[in-house]
Amino acid sequence: MTPEQSFSRWIKVALSAFFLLFVYFVIVDNYMPMTPEARIQRYVVPVSARVSGQVNRVHVINNQRVEPGQLLFELDDSDYQLAVKRAELAQRQARVAQQRAQSGLEEVKAEAHKAELQVNEQAREAARIARLHRQGHMSQQQLEQANTSTSLARDVLTVAEARRQEVEQSLTAAAIAVEQTEVALRQARLELARTRVQAESRGRIGNLQLRQGQHAAAGQPLMALISDQAWVSADLREKSLRHVQSGTPVDIIFDALPGQVFAGHVTSIDSGVREGQQAADGLLAQPVNSDRWVRDAQRLRTHIALDDTWPPLATGAKATVQLYPVDNPVLNGLAAMQARVVSLLRYLY
Repeated sequence: MTPEQSFSRWIKVALSAFFLLFVYFVIVDNYMPMTPEARIQRYVVPVSARVSGQVNRVHVINNQRVEPGQLLFELDDSDYQLAVKRAELAQRQARVAQQRAQSGLEEVKAEAHKAELQVNEQAREAARIARLHRQGHMSQQQLEQANTSTSLARDVLTVAEARRQEVEQSLTAAAIAVEQTEVALRQARLELARTRVQAESRGRIGNLQLRQGQHAAAGQPLMALISDQAWVSADLREKSLRHVQSGTPVDIIFDALPGQVFAGHVTSIDSGVREGQQAADGLLAQPVNSDRWVRDAQRLRTHIALDDTWPPLATGAKATVQLYPVDNPVLNGLAAMQARVVSLLRYLY
């Protein structure tokens, strides 16, 4: 074979290999997509005190596992205990004022009842004198005196009723004051209880930024609580997700566990990306100017759950995801082979 023939042969082999690889990658990208852009994610909850104070004691260390309700740290509660004491004294004083107003109301009611009896008595006496006056047994002066006494008794009753209403309003104000002191007392006790910060859920402590004697401001993150609930987020091109839906089986290869392949399934696909979100700021849209003929493909985030037991990997650990979107034994076999090859290559890089 001449050199020209050998060169021509290698050119044909290279072109054939390129064409086969091109067709293979097109099929892979559409019917058995794989992405190395995947990582473990967990809920990370910033832990902070809901009240301000000096840290009195820290009960956990970094990377410690905690259970719901477990005490994390305590703040100096001396100020909050005094606040509770003041609220209790204010409540006691308000209740004394309420009892005093209640006693005053009973007294005023008794006076009003007495005035009402006097009005009735004077009215009956005036009616009797008026009847005797018509019969000629009583003088006009006696009749006028009886009517005047009745009017005076009614005035006394009016004053008593007005005072009773005033005392009732005072009693209502006293009851409101008692309720306000009860609310203040509950608030003071709540703030006292919040000096003991507890874990809200099961997880592991991370990024502990807390020492005894440190001042903790309300709402200032002091540590992170990493939840046990985990999932894998994989970024794939839009075109690769045409046949992918919720429940699509996948294989997951973690970088930290070379040679191992874990089974999982797709739980959801994000409905958008940040570039597709426009703020309603009253400004006109600004189109993207680009002179590129072939632009970068848009990727969407796919969320994946593991069917096996979760391995003890850190949040953010990277992984490679192989999807099986079509029910084809040949394509699925090629995809499984891809996943096993990648898992073995993890020993090298």
